[in-house]
Amino acid sequence: MKFCLPFYRRMFNYGQFAAIWLLVALVTIAKANDGSFPNTPISGSTSSGSSSTLATPISLTVSPESPAVCAGGSISLSLAGCPATGAILWSTGQTTASITVKPAQTTTYTARCSVTGPKGVTAVDVNRTVSVNDPITITGSPVSQSACGGATISFSVSSTGSDISYSWTQNGVIVPGATGSQLTLTNAQLSQAGTYIAKLTNTCGTVSSAPAQLSLSPGITVGNTPTPATCSGTSTGQIFVSATGGTGQLQFQLEGQAFQTSNIFSNLKAGTYKVTVKDHIGCTAQTIADVKQPTSLSLTMKAVNAKCAGGADGGIIVSGSGGNAPYQYQLNAGPLQTGETFLDLKDKTTYVVTLVDATGCSTSQTAVIGAPQPLDIIATVTPTKCTGSGDGIISVSGAGGAGAYQFQIGSAPFQAGTVFTGLAANTYQIGIKDGNGCLGTKAVVVTQPALLSLTAAVTPVNCFGDNSGAITLTPGGGTGPLQYQLTSTKIPQTSNVFKNLAMGNYTVVGTDANGCTALVSVTIGKADPLKIQASVVPATCCVCPTGQVALTTGGGAGSGRQFQLNSRPPQTSNQFTALQPGTYLFRVIDEVGCRDSVRATVTDASAMTLLPGQVKDVACSGGKDGEASVKLVGGVKPFTFYWQTEGRDTLAARTQTQTGLAEGTYTVSVLDSNRCTTTTTFVTVKALAPLPPKPIITQTSTTLSVVDVNGVQWYIKTDSSTGKAIANATQSTITPSQSGSYYVIVTQNGCASPPSDFVTFIVTAITEPLGTLSIKVAPNPIADRLRLDIEQTDRHPVQIQLFNAAGSSVHTFQIPAFSGKKQAEWPLTGISPGIYLLKAEAGDRQSVIRVLVE
Repeated sequence: MKFCLPFYRRMFNYGQFAAIWLLVALVTIAKANDGSFPNTPISGSTSSGSSSTLATPISLTVSPESPAVCAGGSISLSLAGCPATGAILWSTGQTTASITVKPAQTTTYTARCSVTGPKGVTAVDVNRTVSVNDPITITGSPVSQSACGGATISFSVSSTGSDISYSWTQNGVIVPGATGSQLTLTNAQLSQAGTYIAKLTNTCGTVSSAPAQLSLSPGITVGNTPTPATCSGTSTGQIFVSATGGTGQLQFQLEGQAFQTSNIFSNLKAGTYKVTVKDHIGCTAQTIADVKQPTSLSLTMKAVNAKCAGGADGGIIVSGSGGNAPYQYQLNAGPLQTGETFLDLKDKTTYVVTLVDATGCSTSQTAVIGAPQPLDIIATVTPTKCTGSGDGIISVSGAGGAGAYQFQIGSAPFQAGTVFTGLAANTYQIGIKDGNGCLGTKAVVVTQPALLSLTAAVTPVNCFGDNSGAITLTPGGGTGPLQYQLTSTKIPQTSNVFKNLAMGNYTVVGTDANGCTALVSVTIGKADPLKIQASVVPATCCVCPTGQVALTTGGGAGSGRQFQLNSRPPQTSNQFTALQPGTYLFRVIDEVGCRDSVRATVTDASAMTLLPGQVKDVACSGGKDGEASVKLVGGVKPFTFYWQTEGRDTLAARTQTQTGLAEGTYTVSVLDSNRCTTTTTFVTVKALAPLPPKPIITQTSTTLSVVDVNGVQWYIKTDSSTGKAIANATQSTITPSQSGSYYVIVTQNGCASPPSDFVTFIVTAITEPLGTLSIKVAPNPIADRLRLDIEQTDRHPVQIQLFNAAGSSVHTFQIPAFSGKKQAEWPLTGISPGIYLLKAEAGDRQSVIRVLVE
């Protein structure tokens, strides 16, 4: 500018320049479309240019200071500080001090004040940014809450929009300091309960949230009154809980258990318990209750023993402590007493003593009444020397009791001595008395040796000579070894056998170690000669080792015998078993060696005879319904029978009677339980009637037939299973009513022929061999009436026949002559449900339809 200024000065004076410059500026502003001056910054609010050439500096301001407008709204901006001589130009092109703008987005506007001074034109700019705010939309309102007094509560509101300021009201009164989207109440008090509303404000207006209710529960005050347990260790304590405040019904909890509505907790042992009280909204308070109990009952006892074993003069002395006095005592669940002594108690008896205090608490202990050890007598007995002598001795000593023993025998006086002598064999009552005067008795038996006796076994004079007799003595009773002596001799012997004695009468004396004696008289006679006889049990078969021989003897010396079968060792048994049929030699030996022998023949007792029995011939040739049996005489059960066919095959059944036999001759043999057999026999089974020949089926377009014979049965096979008989199909000719493979079986004289070859027959729905004849059954299946639609080109009467599955006609209908179409209907009565063949004939034309009757 300073380079051009001399030129302009030469051309114009200052007034002319200012006017020209202002005109150029206005034209330039009018051409600007972006609301800004060319080459002039419009952001910020600082002035541009210089006012130093002016006498008074220019200070510009734009109000409002922080302008904001809601989207779509307008706002007025006012410029102050521009002198009256100055020219105002806004970046919008307006030249007034106040302008109204409607920005679409946040925009900065510039106001320029141009003043002409001595040194030229001075232009000063000032900027002002107008904020465009979005409308407020609340997307989330505060939520009503219930809380406990003293809790921290937060309300919050969420929204969209811009440049939002917040305030909160409680019951319509502004909450001081609440200027954010969240309101937090720390340590909330009851006075803060009520309705809370958030108010959101920007240039678009003010929006209020939905009200949120705050309910505060008053604090809970809780106390307790414990009741002690009545007895130590019992669960009889109680806690009564008192509580005020809170909201709604209060509930009570003991030591983390389930809450209850009752404020009383019972059945408690002594201890410290934590009690929790909860109101309807979950506010809680706690208290500690101490349940006490009395001191434990203690029972002290002293047992006093009985003087004598088995006595009833014992006692128990008791005393109690703890619990709640006064005390009472009880013995074996008897009556209560205040006295501390129980008397006249039996020894070796267990007593239960119970202590009961004033509140009914009790404790029990057991006591056993003792006594000295029972008096006992220890006796040592010396038996008598001989039976019936009086030289037995009893020596005694005492045990148990209190010592200083005295003894008596029977009813004699007590004595200090411990030996009783001169006693015969008997049972004696020995008495004992101790220093306390306690008494006891014991039965003591003085024994004696068994009566000495002699038993003599005589060996009579036998086959070995006149002095072959002997006496063998067996002693009984007595004491120690014996000596034996014949009264006819003077020398005793220790052996109990006297040999080489002749026939005669003898007396033997036996003497034991104590000098006791016994006598026995013996007569030696002469033995009869030894004889043997045999009794035979026959064997069960000719080769079976089942024969037996029993031997009996007479005479001989002594009772002992030995029996022997030739080639076998001797035996004491007289029975010989497992003998096959044959002749055997047996011998017998008596005690002194005398012998005798006998021969015995074992025979066969069970010879068998096998003969043919009853026969039932086969009904039809080739059949297997024959039966036969054999007759058996002799042998031993059980028997095994073998039946062999003509082809040398053996039948599986090993029985006397056979079933399921084919015709032929069978060879039969038998084996009994002893493996004995017999000669075979032959059984012949015949056929009563021949089988009919295999039938041959003749087929036409509508029928199947065989030679006209009796006993015809038709079968049909429609799938992979075996065929099934067709009901009532017993004639030589059949009109098939369904497609399938047909065959026939002929029965004559009760014998069924082989099945014929299969014949496949296809049944068509409509058959029209000649001309035009059509027939339709509707409905099909048929219920109770037969309805037909018939059509023919030529005029003819029509005959309708209904055939069953066996091919027999079960119904006939006649329709008079007609041509064209005709409908006919007849009731069906007496027709069983099943598949039928409906055949229509009109002259030389026919149609066949398969129908189902339900």
